[in-house]
Amino acid sequence: MANRNRFYPHLLDPDIDLWEDFLKVHGSDYTHFDYDVRVGAGRDPGTIVSEKFRKVGIDLSKRRIDVVGFRSGAIDIIEVTVYADLKSLGQLMTYPDLYRNTFKLNNKLQPVLVCREIAPDISGAIAKNNITVRVFPE
Repeated sequence: MANRNRFYPHLLDPDIDLWEDFLKVHGSDYTHFDYDVRVGAGRDPGTIVSEKFRKVGIDLSKRRIDVVGFRSGAIDIIEVTVYADLKSLGQLMTYPDLYRNTFKLNNKLQPVLVCREIAPDISGAIAKNNITVRVFPE
């Protein structure tokens, strides 16, 4: 069990369990997945550090998408979290633009929330932002 994170670099154990539940049901819908995808500009620490550490600082401060799923005709930007809240909503509203800008794509990008439970006060915003929701167990 200790090596599970090598497959899913920054998912916590409960999120890995959730993701594996998702894969059992929907994994065959996809051709492949990318994990821990860094997007955005990151934060430049400036010239107070060496150029080597500056580059590392920028890279480590970039936003990280849990999973990018590739399927015929579309790319899904997937947030995996046991309890979906305002943070999850903000990530799914922002990540498609960051992904598009980082990789210079014009593909259709679909934000997808994979969770076990959703905070009741964000359901309306999820619907308004065309976010696909997969709650497990289904």
